[in-house]
Amino acid sequence: MKQDISVLSEQQKSTNMKSTFRNFFVLPVSSGIFGFALFFTILLLTKFIAYGIGSIPKFIIDLDDVVLSLIGFVLMGLIKLLENFQKN
Repeated sequence: MKQDISVLSEQQKSTNMKSTFRNFFVLPVSSGIFGFALFFTILLLTKFIAYGIGSIPKFIIDLDDVVLSLIGFVLMGLIKLLENFQKN
């Protein structure tokens, strides 16, 4: 009987750890990647439209564009991470 209880508690710990890892790492990182892609796509479309109408002479992706897109990664990741704290 004692072994059944210890096995059950081990399973609960394992499930709890998986849930915690998923909620506090996997979901924020995946949301951050989505935010990065969203910001980067908006920047690309804006530059492409500006190049198409002749506002800029060359269509160039700079390192600044990637760094600016990292804002999307951080924002979306933080939003998803803070949502986890709100659940409790």
